[in-house]
Amino acid sequence: MKWRSTIYLILSLLLAGCVSSCRDSEVRDALVRTEALMESDPRAARAVLDSLNLQSSIFNLPSKEAALYALLRTQADYKCRVRLTSDSLPLIATSYYGTRRKTQRAALAQYYLGCTYSDMSRDLDAIDAFLRATTLFPDTTNKYFAYSFYELGKLYLAHEKDKDALEAFLQYRCSAICQSDSVNIGYADMHLGRTFLYMENVEEAEPFFLKVIDNPYMRKEYHANALFQLAKLNAYLKENYAKAGEYINSYIAGYKQKENIGAAYHIKADVFLHENELDSAFYYYKKVLACKEDARAYCQTYKRLTELSITLCQMDSLDSYFQRYMAFADSVNQIRRDKEISDIENNHVVELHDRELAVQRSRLYWMWGILFTLFVLVTSLVVLWNDRRHKAKALKYEQRLKDIEHRYIQENASIADEEDKEGNELTSASIENASSTSPYFSLQEERLALYRNQYFTSKWAGYFISQQGEMDANGIMPTADSEQFLQYLSELFVNILVDLHRENDRLNRDDMDYCCMTMLGFSINQIAYCCRKPVKYCYNRRTRLGERLTAEWYQFIFGKQPKQA
Repeated sequence: MKWRSTIYLILSLLLAGCVSSCRDSEVRDALVRTEALMESDPRAARAVLDSLNLQSSIFNLPSKEAALYALLRTQADYKCRVRLTSDSLPLIATSYYGTRRKTQRAALAQYYLGCTYSDMSRDLDAIDAFLRATTLFPDTTNKYFAYSFYELGKLYLAHEKDKDALEAFLQYRCSAICQSDSVNIGYADMHLGRTFLYMENVEEAEPFFLKVIDNPYMRKEYHANALFQLAKLNAYLKENYAKAGEYINSYIAGYKQKENIGAAYHIKADVFLHENELDSAFYYYKKVLACKEDARAYCQTYKRLTELSITLCQMDSLDSYFQRYMAFADSVNQIRRDKEISDIENNHVVELHDRELAVQRSRLYWMWGILFTLFVLVTSLVVLWNDRRHKAKALKYEQRLKDIEHRYIQENASIADEEDKEGNELTSASIENASSTSPYFSLQEERLALYRNQYFTSKWAGYFISQQGEMDANGIMPTADSEQFLQYLSELFVNILVDLHRENDRLNRDDMDYCCMTMLGFSINQIAYCCRKPVKYCYNRRTRLGERLTAEWYQFIFGKQPKQA
């Protein structure tokens, strides 16, 4: 019974694992489908996300799927104009995708975090998120890269940072999406015009508003807004009241929401006032009171009505206008004081934030500085140790050669002393009968062993291994490589070559190169490859060397006696 219970338990666990795996696979496929739909049909993408019903179980998903769902949910809600009231989902996405690698999803996560903070009126956090997003897009032609600057410009403009707003809107205006879309060009022109207007730069502002009016792809409310801005510009900056009247009349004639038209009536009243049409000005100032306006507008309107009542001798409402003017003046002063306090608090928050960023940057700079210093130090130590190792190896090699040379000189000196004592000289026959096992050639063997070790640790040993196929195919070595290798041989075998040429003066340079390669153990094909000669030519040269070399040197080089003619 126990083993049956164990089997049932194992089967249940396997079944649960399969169900969970299938569920994860379904969610993954749905998220991929949603991401594909997002740009073309965000409402359909949102419907797919709704069908998953993962709001309460998102933390049960694997991290990758949870991050993608959080990003897509935020993106879909924002595109469908659902006000974002919580940053929990975008923070899941940003914490997973991070800020170290430039990827599309990491950048979008920061972008929609900024959109969320904008909806939540957390403008400072929104600015941070949008700025971070601009650093993460792998492709600066991406439309969301441009949108990040557009959103930054609006936030800067709302906080009276006109220069920063101008830079952001210009960046947006020069983006690829504005070059290919007239509507986006219109948005950029509208905000650039507003920015220049707030900076009281009339010459720059007016052309942008005119471009918006001439853009046939912009909605009518944007055309109306451009007319309104042009009316303000001409009335208060250029003092061209006739032109301002034309623009404000066109705006009023095309404006549909009459309850929100108070600002336009106020401009029209100001135009009539400056044109000395006081009755018309008085009439439109009164119309402002029937519209929805803020305290500043009402304060200014009641002030104008008070002045005109005295001028037009309409004393019946004078006291009422004055009392209301004073009440709204107090409200405006309170608003101004509140704004100053708010600005101080915001500036303090910004200052603290800037300090925090400065501390983070300072820590980052120190960390990178320390890491760079450690890298330079370790690299220097490795280079010095490697250089010392090579120098020690070279010194050891030179010392061994000197030891061989010293023993060679001592043996020659001892032979000369023996000859002097005996009173006779070595005959040529005795020299010819010397074998390669004599002390003289034993020293040459020691030299040759050192040369071979030196060669096998050089780059040429690996070079010939890589060219084996070319040698087998009877190819030839490139000219530059051949000249460099033969020069290397001459320097490597310098001591042996001196002795070889002294005792075999009929040898030429090619003969000695052939002898060096033979002593290194090269095959005929390899010698032909290095010398850039046919294989048959190398066979013939070996035969000729049997005639030019002494018997001892031939046996030393080739390991056998030369053939007798």
